[in-house]
Amino acid sequence: MPLTTTGKNDVLTNGLTNFTHVTANSDLSGTEVATSRVAVTWTSASAGVRDNNAQLSVPIPAAGTAVVGSIRSASTSGNEEATLQIGSTLRGVGSVDAIATDLIQSDGHGLIADDRVFFTTVAGESLPTGLSATTLYWVISSGLTTDAFKVSTSQGGAAVDITALGEVAFFKTVPNTFASAGNLVFSTGALDVDANFV
Repeated sequence: MPLTTTGKNDVLTNGLTNFTHVTANSDLSGTEVATSRVAVTWTSASAGVRDNNAQLSVPIPAAGTAVVGSIRSASTSGNEEATLQIGSTLRGVGSVDAIATDLIQSDGHGLIADDRVFFTTVAGESLPTGLSATTLYWVISSGLTTDAFKVSTSQGGAAVDITALGEVAFFKTVPNTFASAGNLVFSTGALDVDANFV
């Protein structure tokens, strides 16, 4: 799961003591779609990873769309500490090596056309200009190979114009729209806090 700046600072200062509740967001700007937050209990660290030690069910209202999960520092209010992909574990690191192509290079990335991805920074660097951490993108067929992909802000749309070189971490998520009220379920071990990934 990608940590916010607040989350990174809290991990360094407090371990996971501020990672207390999980919820669901309707976007990457922190807007909650869940009707309440669910308390998280973490496993002990092992090989640089900590996970939730039980299944968690986050209530979503009818017609609500969960785009990503969110770790918060309190049962109400508080800070957003991290976002987490839903419906997929596919993630990776890539680089923009030539701005003329708008391609993100990532060996064996595993993405296909119409996958939804979001980006975060790598090692505190800025995202390449043209990409935003608060936008959910579509992978497009143009330029798509085993080791490279382009993204658009619309399904099958024009490639995002990337105008600076740099590295990115990407996460595939599967937005989930609830026709009637239901629960977004995170299975035991799904909330990886992985100190080994970026």
